[in-house]
Amino acid sequence: MTTASNSVPAGNPPAGSSAMPPTLDIAGIPIHNVTFDEAVALIAGWAADGSGGFVYTPNVDDVVKTHRLPDFRRAVLGARLRVPDGMGIVYGSRIAGSALQGTVTGRLLPEAIAKALGPNVGFAFFGGKPGVAQEAAQVLAGKGARISAALAPEMGFVVGSDEDTDLTARLRESGAGVIFVCLGAPRQALWMELHAAELPAVLIGVGAAVDVLAGRSSSAPKWMTRLGVEWLYRLIHEPRRLGRRYLWDDPRFFWWMLRQRFARRQRP
Repeated sequence: MTTASNSVPAGNPPAGSSAMPPTLDIAGIPIHNVTFDEAVALIAGWAADGSGGFVYTPNVDDVVKTHRLPDFRRAVLGARLRVPDGMGIVYGSRIAGSALQGTVTGRLLPEAIAKALGPNVGFAFFGGKPGVAQEAAQVLAGKGARISAALAPEMGFVVGSDEDTDLTARLRESGAGVIFVCLGAPRQALWMELHAAELPAVLIGVGAAVDVLAGRSSSAPKWMTRLGVEWLYRLIHEPRRLGRRYLWDDPRFFWWMLRQRFARRQRP
């Protein structure tokens, strides 16, 4: 892994955007150093002014994946805003010697953004298992949001396929100002990178958050989220799917962050 400087340029935001918050190098990925409320305010502002772009919420597993999947890394770096999803990223920044302000939990973003914008902007869900997008949309509508669309592709969905072209056209025609993309990593990042310029909306990758919002899966107790052990809750409930990720793949992230700390100390 190449160790970068502690502050990394965030890329070029769309024309007409306000100044972007600073970033911190998290194992080679520039993460914007914002609080949850600041992230919600930025996204709501972009949805209101129609400047668009896409938002990605990297967790530890996403950062690890960017080191072995070049296309995924490129897509993540193309996001207008990258926020730390989970305390693992925050703990990693502390290990490296320059702490992020806090986690921006992706599964909490839909309700927070809907509350910030109210019925002034239309919302859409894209992805998830059959029926889940519609159920999540109904929950958000019950909280005062205006729903423009709720679409889910068929199993085996391929980014850039004819099905993708048709669904993207339907999302564009819906007039949604915010689209929650629930395709999982790395596919949702690749989809947002491909379509962000043609959709007049802010695209936000929220992954399995749609299942929690729809009531299809439970979220960890707040105390576990606060302490950064939400991963343990998920591991207990899905050991076969998440065991390798949490116990084998992800620990290397913290070694990378420790190396960054040593590299900072060695610089003149």
